[in-house]
Amino acid sequence: MIQVGDLVVYVKDGAKGVVIHIEEDRFQIKWEDDFVSWEKREWLLTSQLEHGDLPKQKEQRE
Repeated sequence: MIQVGDLVVYVKDGAKGVVIHIEEDRFQIKWEDDFVSWEKREWLLTSQLEHGDLPKQKEQRE
């Protein structure tokens, strides 16, 4: 079960983000590039990364 605050991965492209809101079967995600979108459960996988890993990965790519 995905909850607010969980780290997730978008299965279509591997993008990582954090769940910030849930409404019925839709999850609002703040992605690592600060973009926010609503996604269906079937497109999300929970991530094993720690919260601090998202900014670190972003810095490593820049």
